[in-house]
Amino acid sequence: MQNAATSAKQEPGLGLDIQIFMDVISGGGAEQRISLARQIAAFLCDAENPLSEREQVLPVAMRLVADESAEVRKVLSEGLSKQADLHADLLFAIVSLEDELALPFLSQTPALTRWHMLAVLRAGDEARQAIVALRSDITAEAVDFITTTLSLPVNALLLENTDAVIRPANYDKLYLRFCDEKVMLDILLARPDLPPVIRINQARKSAGNLHALVASRGWLPAFETVELVTDAEEVAIIQVLAAAKPEDLPKAITYLMDSELLTPSLIVRAACLGAMTVVAQCFAILADAPLWRVREQMNGKGSFRSLHAKCGLPQTCYWTLRAACDVARDEGDAGVRLSPDDFGRKLIETLLTRYESMPVLEQPRNLDFVSRFAADTARHLAKRLKADIQRAA
Repeated sequence: MQNAATSAKQEPGLGLDIQIFMDVISGGGAEQRISLARQIAAFLCDAENPLSEREQVLPVAMRLVADESAEVRKVLSEGLSKQADLHADLLFAIVSLEDELALPFLSQTPALTRWHMLAVLRAGDEARQAIVALRSDITAEAVDFITTTLSLPVNALLLENTDAVIRPANYDKLYLRFCDEKVMLDILLARPDLPPVIRINQARKSAGNLHALVASRGWLPAFETVELVTDAEEVAIIQVLAAAKPEDLPKAITYLMDSELLTPSLIVRAACLGAMTVVAQCFAILADAPLWRVREQMNGKGSFRSLHAKCGLPQTCYWTLRAACDVARDEGDAGVRLSPDDFGRKLIETLLTRYESMPVLEQPRNLDFVSRFAADTARHLAKRLKADIQRAA
């Protein structure tokens, strides 16, 4: 930076001679420099002072921020902590001070633009990065940089910042980077806005871990292990889908379809558990039809058989899915919300009593679906009834 005395001589017409300030810094005692620091901070913060004059005293402020006295540095940094238009050189000089002065300043200063914020994140240590992560005015660019590059502790603080806007792409980066870190995983899974696709991936990962554990210990035969893990994975996925926001559900189900996870068993399981919002969205995507139209067909205002065929689902699950739609319609007409067990019991009753056109041989087959996919109480009831029908036959 240009020597202050030389600068003052080059700008005599501005009416401000800073040499006297430089003399105080060079020869004055600590109390004089503290007083000067207070005055310079006040001068820089006074918007009525011409910008040209405030720029002239910048060399004085830069000398003071590097003063050997911690009290001088403190007075100046605190005095400038509320100033919104600090020169970048002075801003970064204060941010580079000892933590006791720099961190409070960094947390308060309104002079931190998005470019300054990124510069601190790139060049600063973890303590300064953490302060930026907690700022209420943190920018989208800063959030992107933190989630892509910085450490787990800084990202954990970012997720504590209720003013930070965390987008789905940021969550994707965090999960990709820290999915094996329990601390971060717990934080992510506790977030209500975590994208369902990430929850689905975690459910699959957990199911895979369960499979490896059961197989390595030899607790169950191989086919039973596969069935157990598949059940656990599908139930977890349905829980994720059922809890998803309406605007997030199509993307999550499309992801399942693209990943070849949108199986008939998943859809029938969702129907047996009463997750009909999920079933409707699955139908809409498989049939490539508007959701409103699908709902009409599920509610009997149109051909459900046509919808079922268009979805490409096996004929064997037609009656179970139709019965689930009828139970859901009855549920809506009555203005009640059935528990998964109650929905399953109503599903059994509907399958056994409502459809005269259903072939008799279809009853055991559809009860088998309920016995495999419904909630516990309904599952056991379906097993008993299936056995009774088979004995009677």
